[in-house]
Amino acid sequence: MRRDINWTTKREDGSRYDVRVTWFSGRFKLQFKERGAERWDYDRKPSREDLETFLDAIERRYTRKQATYKELEEARRMVAEAMPGIEDEQ
Repeated sequence: MRRDINWTTKREDGSRYDVRVTWFSGRFKLQFKERGAERWDYDRKPSREDLETFLDAIERRYTRKQATYKELEEARRMVAEAMPGIEDEQ
């Protein structure tokens, strides 16, 4: 993957946080940063919405030839492990 994937998520209470996904050493790393925080959080578990957004972004990049098949498969495997049953919904 040539570039990181970044997006901002807005919660129902109006607060926001940034999500950054990097491809490093054959694995994806999800990083989170609350608005106003100085540092990225590397240990937080992603929400279902975060994982769905991530998978959608990788699939779109793959169709535009900006992500490899290996990256797509790794993303699908990672999401399937974190969310059992998502494969059935697609």
